[in-house]
Amino acid sequence: MSTGIYTAMMGARAQEHALETVNNNLANLNTPGFKRQDTMYREIHNDVSKMDNPLQGEDIHSPVRFLPEDRIAGVMEERFSHFDQGPLKQTGNDLDVALQGEGFFVLQGPTGNRFTRAGNFALTPDGTLVSQNGASVLDDQNQPIRIPDTAAQVSITQEGLVQVGGATLAKLAVVRFDDPRMLERQGNNEWQLMSPQLQPQTVAAPDVHQGWLEASNVNAVSTMTSMIKVSRIFELNSKMIMAYKQMDQQASQEVGRTV
Repeated sequence: MSTGIYTAMMGARAQEHALETVNNNLANLNTPGFKRQDTMYREIHNDVSKMDNPLQGEDIHSPVRFLPEDRIAGVMEERFSHFDQGPLKQTGNDLDVALQGEGFFVLQGPTGNRFTRAGNFALTPDGTLVSQNGASVLDDQNQPIRIPDTAAQVSITQEGLVQVGGATLAKLAVVRFDDPRMLERQGNNEWQLMSPQLQPQTVAAPDVHQGWLEASNVNAVSTMTSMIKVSRIFELNSKMIMAYKQMDQQASQEVGRTV
């Protein structure tokens, strides 16, 4: 079989992963607080004898890991997130809050606290402040925030103080991380620390804006351009695979005639 078909196959697989990432970014173009993703790739050793430890090859999960020198595989290492600030959009809703600058809101999760930039909160019938996924929003004492009178107007200051009728009920927990790569995406626009030993740091002076939401940091124009580019490269690799397949078939037929 022609070695070129392996190169085309690996290229098509890489572009397939990239296309999934780009499509997910576009799907969340209007999701508050969403952070766009990119894909990262790595090259797999084709000869475990060149590694520091030959047993490292056992941890490589790829159907093409032991290939000739001209067929070295590249696989997706991970999808990483860009945590740059999204634009703020005014909503006028008292329970919508946005963070300007660093920080995450803290939510009560099933296996520990979770973190989000999406501040489109709501109230349950018992007055608990929750995310759109129904997770309780926590205060700086790691306790759920509850509003005794759900009919009262809620005021949230720039420092994150939650007030009703002039009385302060709680302060929104706003935390930061030295390295956002410590966070693992959990879905529903929520994040969780990869290790329970890691601890967030409290943002001393958060910049909270009531009646605003942070929009997704996905740029529609550049993302659409990337989608077109990735789609075309995937199509070219697919055509290369078919071309090499036809060449192999023709070669086998010609060999059969000469014999």
